[in-house]
Amino acid sequence: MQKRYPEWVNNQVIMKALKMRDEGILSKRLNLWIENLLEIDNKSN
Repeated sequence: MQKRYPEWVNNQVIMKALKMRDEGILSKRLNLWIENLLEIDNKSN
């Protein structure tokens, strides 16, 4: 089954989410979403 993402997900949204994640101000739910979207292996948690 192919993953589906909303239309509003674009480079600008992803870059802002990554910046917020680096600053530690991204909500837990959005952090999990961006990790899943970009297949980030977060071993620090």
